[in-house]
Amino acid sequence: MWPAPSPQVATTAAAAEVAIASWRASKPAAVAIYVAARGSGAWADPDDHRHGEPWAIALARDRAAPDVNERETLALADGALSAVDTLLQWFAQPEAPYVVAHGAQATLARLWRLAGEPLAPARLGCTRTAAVLLGEGAGDPREHELRGAVAAQLQRALMLPHWIPEQEHDGRVQCAAAAAAVLSLVATMVPRLRSLGAIAAYQLECELVPAVVAMELAGTPCDAAAFERVAAGWRAEKLQATAAERVTRLDKLISTYGHWPQDFVRADRIHARLHPLAADSGRFSCTDPNLQQVPSEHTAPGLRACFRAPPGMALVVADYAQIELRVAAQLAPCDALAAVFHEGRDPHRATAATLSGKPEPEVTAHERKLAKAVNFGFLFGMGAERFRDYARSGYGLELDLAAARRAREAFFTTFPGLAAWHRRVAERCRGPGPHVVRTALGRRKRFPDDAVSVPAALNIPVQGTAAEGFKRAMIGLHAALPRLGARGVLVVHDEYLAEVPADRAQDVRAHVVEIMQTQMATVVSRVPIVVEAEVVDCWR
Repeated sequence: MWPAPSPQVATTAAAAEVAIASWRASKPAAVAIYVAARGSGAWADPDDHRHGEPWAIALARDRAAPDVNERETLALADGALSAVDTLLQWFAQPEAPYVVAHGAQATLARLWRLAGEPLAPARLGCTRTAAVLLGEGAGDPREHELRGAVAAQLQRALMLPHWIPEQEHDGRVQCAAAAAAVLSLVATMVPRLRSLGAIAAYQLECELVPAVVAMELAGTPCDAAAFERVAAGWRAEKLQATAAERVTRLDKLISTYGHWPQDFVRADRIHARLHPLAADSGRFSCTDPNLQQVPSEHTAPGLRACFRAPPGMALVVADYAQIELRVAAQLAPCDALAAVFHEGRDPHRATAATLSGKPEPEVTAHERKLAKAVNFGFLFGMGAERFRDYARSGYGLELDLAAARRAREAFFTTFPGLAAWHRRVAERCRGPGPHVVRTALGRRKRFPDDAVSVPAALNIPVQGTAAEGFKRAMIGLHAALPRLGARGVLVVHDEYLAEVPADRAQDVRAHVVEIMQTQMATVVSRVPIVVEAEVVDCWR
């Protein structure tokens, strides 16, 4: 069992101020923090900061003690929780200790909800992030949780309550034990990340946390009344619809989105959960609700228009142009594809020219549409048969198998560097293990020997490297936008949404484009980066 320390306990603001001042004077190299929250008599989900109220904050400090039993811990409870501003002010100083939590995103969000000013630690670590990266996409997800990480990394058992103990003292001791465990975890896990070459990916994810928390707390603007009208229109149409396919589609829209105004919109904003680490590639996912899956205008007319900037504000919507092809041109590498971007040409026209035998300027809109499907379909190893379904569902294109095979051949003829890359990856996947791919900053994906996927081995380094550049851009935008009265409100794959003052929107747009391009270029340097951005009143 993990040793249960006897924490110093502060239950008043005055006692907390004295204790924090003493800890600050000792200049610890690292401080672990654990925030316990409860809902209706039970511990709240530790990863969902939107629910539950903080009940206790436990700290553990690194004093170079020879044994974990000698680690000093501090528990703040009751009135002492009001001292969170003092705690954050200390952590934000340049000379502050390395602050580490297990689940830094939820921990920081809960601290900010208590605080008068949302100050971020100058140096922030997260042992949950470390556990995910060390798992390399193949580990047991239970080892990402605190108890599982302690068992896997330290071979110890850690007891955490599922409810508030009858004796408050016991709960504070358990919180202190959790904080002490986090301190031991980070000391063990960071060297392992270094040995794997994944420390840059870890540092990026930790630096990103304040930007993600700020975005979650800001929420995405949404006109609830307009949303209700759209949903009511679906219900009314369903009563009149006769085509089975349309009825099925309306049922899907109603069941998936019809309840959002009641369940998720609060004061005309949706506070969804953003997950920077959920995908093996490192791309964001979104839940409760999944704003990344809001359908397009073609599928659900009027729905995206409900995501509207409030009066006096506008939205800047920025997206990386053809980012996966640009990353692939670097990672493969492919000189022909890189040349297309350096010369300002269109990669879809280049492929269309090979398919049609025409010069690029003579390619028709239909031929370019087919080439777009070809480029994105075959980039990650799709076969000809599957490409037929992809072209039909995604682009409305009907191809027979022979045409699909000709399209695949044209793709690799146009970009021979990509063809060589595919052959190398496929050969490695057929060889003996271990089968590991990595992104530019060292995030790793390990495949079991009996489940090696060539498409995934191609996809993850490309999408993951793009995600790393995007995350660097988010960090830069989080620092720059508040000075312009703006803030980020949502990320959707390669797209960034910022809420900005309408009278400064074009200025903010220029800053967003510059920062997104500059930061992506730190990981994708072989080809130019292009960001397309517009100022709109609603999401499109």
